[in-house]
Amino acid sequence: MANTITGYIHHIGLTEAIPYRDKIFYKRELVLDASHYDRFTGNKFENYPKMELANNNCSLLDQFKVGDLVTVSFVLAGRKVEKDGQTSYFTNINAYKVEPFVRQGHNQPPQQPQTAAPSQSPTQQVQAPPAAPNDPYSASQQPFPPAVNENGDPFDPKKGDDDLPF
Repeated sequence: MANTITGYIHHIGLTEAIPYRDKIFYKRELVLDASHYDRFTGNKFENYPKMELANNNCSLLDQFKVGDLVTVSFVLAGRKVEKDGQTSYFTNINAYKVEPFVRQGHNQPPQQPQTAAPSQSPTQQVQAPPAAPNDPYSASQQPFPPAVNENGDPFDPKKGDDDLPF
């Protein structure tokens, strides 16, 4: 079973050449923004996994840019290193396939998020892909990320900042 993760491309690194035992090893870094919001509280759960692509897989990122919504297939690799009587463990996330995100049951490509210049404005919003026709949550689904007031609290822009009846 393959491991996959879907998110917006946050960073694409340059291809690095690393000499290793009379050969050259190539690697490239990919950072995704796989953060999500709790639809009930509006709290953001940040998730920025960093992955590496090696050798021939480095060119997979050439067709993508920052802000693209993608699905990445990867392998977790760990190793044990013993040095001076101490044991250390290292974990790598090795990506081997990067493809544009396609919602299951849809043949059309997803809408690209609108990328704007970085801003400190708390009301900056990014378009989410369209909901599936039979999705029970589509009517109540908030935009990603949800709108927030000047204090960072979520609110419905249609109702205004205060939806209290009094």
